[in-house]
Amino acid sequence: MSRFKKELLDKGKLFVPVIFSFGAVLEDIPLREYVGDATKISNALRTIQGYFQVDGVTCYADRTIMAEALGCGLDWSECPPAIEPLPSAPTDVDTAVGNALRDGRLGTAVEVTQRLNTLLSETILMCSICGPLTLARQLLGSNPRQAFDRRDILNLSTKAILAFSKALGDAGIDLLLLTEEELPALDEPLLKELRRCYSPIWNTAKFYDMFPLLTVRQFMIENVEPLGRIVDGVVLPVEYTLQDSLGATRRSFALPVAILEKESDEIEAYLTKSSIGGNSKAASFFLLTTENEIPKSINKEFMIRGIQTVKEFIKR
Repeated sequence: MSRFKKELLDKGKLFVPVIFSFGAVLEDIPLREYVGDATKISNALRTIQGYFQVDGVTCYADRTIMAEALGCGLDWSECPPAIEPLPSAPTDVDTAVGNALRDGRLGTAVEVTQRLNTLLSETILMCSICGPLTLARQLLGSNPRQAFDRRDILNLSTKAILAFSKALGDAGIDLLLLTEEELPALDEPLLKELRRCYSPIWNTAKFYDMFPLLTVRQFMIENVEPLGRIVDGVVLPVEYTLQDSLGATRRSFALPVAILEKESDEIEAYLTKSSIGGNSKAASFFLLTTENEIPKSINKEFMIRGIQTVKEFIKR
């Protein structure tokens, strides 16, 4: 990691919206073709960064990439593609991940990271993938509670994500954003299972000087304090304003994508009333991202205006 990027990460107050599949619109190719082409992705993301000049680029963002690597089928008639659960767990995770790193989309993500480390050497690089519980659910086709009951599948999922994280670390990823679709209310037994999953991923990320972050799409406020006991990087919805349980830890937030399509004065009013308004000047404010990936269908003119408004707000 360059000294410049290290200073950016230490300083915080970063704005890194998740912009990835939108590049398929710029390249004018189907999403299925785009997500497997490192050249197209790198060119599109370089163009996007040249225009928006935000603090970081999302080298890859896909909730299906790990499940596909482990053998799940994908239905590309939907966007994002639907995942077909496995009839049985893969017997050799190392081989499955190794093959995907060599010939599959895991390898595409690594190659994009390597290229952008050269092309955008002073830009923070982020990768967004699913967390181990969500991957276990995808493999099983189950709900969160059932996935917790299958320790063998959780172990397998953790091992696969860990191997991919190491490859991303070698390629030069700076931010690793792990997304869980949903978590049940966390009691001590469930926390113990999550800690067992996340501790090796967090330790590996830090070995590679990556900043790991956990975000939960269907966020339950009562899980904030428990999650803070097992990982030091929880991304909160901006609506969450009760910050006492977080102490002096780095604070990261996720902005609803729909806000970017509002008028500038509406965006500023929203940010002022949200957690961002109270944290934008705090030394502990680390990152603002988006709750979901910015969709291909977003109004481009509104997105341009919205991103610029948010960027100016948090840099004041």
